[in-house]
Amino acid sequence: MGKFEYIKCYWKYINDETPVLLFYEIDLENERYATRMTEVYVNREAIPVMEPGFEFITEKPIPVIDEINKDKDFYAEIISKEEFEEVYRCSIYSGNITFPK
Repeated sequence: MGKFEYIKCYWKYINDETPVLLFYEIDLENERYATRMTEVYVNREAIPVMEPGFEFITEKPIPVIDEINKDKDFYAEIISKEEFEEVYRCSIYSGNITFPK
């Protein structure tokens, strides 16, 4: 197993100010805290989340996929590092943003 896990997490639409997709790079050697993250909004804008001066960008560890998927407002899946990197570097997301459930 590698040091990182990459997750794509759909979030049911709430409003235009709330992301509909979250992409996480999770450090498996540090309690599942996210080291990098991108938020994608309904207009497809992709915004990397930055926390200058901090090693992690989340306040809490990211749950495993099965735990995330117990919440009806979220649907998560494992993705490749390459898919994460592509989204992290883009400004407009061209993939699916429709909630899968």
